[in-house]
Amino acid sequence: MNVYVEEELVRQRLAEALAMAARESAVRAIRPLSRPMRVVLGLALIRAGHWLAGRQPRRAGQPSRVAA
Repeated sequence: MNVYVEEELVRQRLAEALAMAARESAVRAIRPLSRPMRVVLGLALIRAGHWLAGRQPRRAGQPSRVAA
């Protein structure tokens, strides 16, 4: 092979690699980033705990809501 043919093959392969990288980049930009299941579950448990606990924590000296 002569040098011209080798240069042309390298140009074609480089163009193909650039086109593939551009396609993959576009697909990544469209697809939302997904969180691992353990992160989703952990955040859900934290939210549920906050919801169950209410807005303000009860202090040690504060009386409970139980009627006497």
